[in-house]
Amino acid sequence: MKSYRVRVAVALAATGIALTACGGPMQAGSAAIVGKERITSSELNDKIRELRADLAANEMPEEQLQLPASLPQMVLLNMTFSKQYLEFGRRKGVVATDRDIDNVALAQGGWEQFNKVLLANGIPLDQGRDFLRAYVVRVKLMQQAGAGQDQASQQAAAQKVVQEADSAVPVKYSPRYGKYDPQQAVFVADDRFGPVGGAAGPGGADAGAPQGG
Repeated sequence: MKSYRVRVAVALAATGIALTACGGPMQAGSAAIVGKERITSSELNDKIRELRADLAANEMPEEQLQLPASLPQMVLLNMTFSKQYLEFGRRKGVVATDRDIDNVALAQGGWEQFNKVLLANGIPLDQGRDFLRAYVVRVKLMQQAGAGQDQASQQAAAQKVVQEADSAVPVKYSPRYGKYDPQQAVFVADDRFGPVGGAAGPGGADAGAPQGG
């Protein structure tokens, strides 16, 4: 069976978010809070179901995905990424046009091909444009922060943008969905809470997690 690998830097955008994300009391029924906006557990479960339906329709086995988190955790990370950077971009006056978004897809072979990349990164198709809009906003913010063609300037700009975004639009995750490690920017095992609620899928909460993060 074919193993789907991420072929563009979409996942990097998701795994770079919320370096200062914290725990603490959460409103009942919340999966995460982004700034002042709540992502409910019900909303998250709906997106998980949508993603699994999209994967099945595209004949992409969930167990073949290579994600830096479990599928439900990845869906949550992608949802918080989109909300955080769209709000932060709005405050900074940075926007991504529809043409910007289409250009990302066209550069990877068009939407039909790029939709598979989105799915391989744990992004339901109906959330693809929002995620890419946030991704383009983040790239533009990095360019404003001095990102050039060299890796050093890109890393420095990324760190600056992430810190500013976290300060302006902080993200808090419910411990029900795992323990978030801000240093690694991934969820790590937490024995206090069993498998990720309502979404473990084949093999449990850690199914399909790739090496590294």
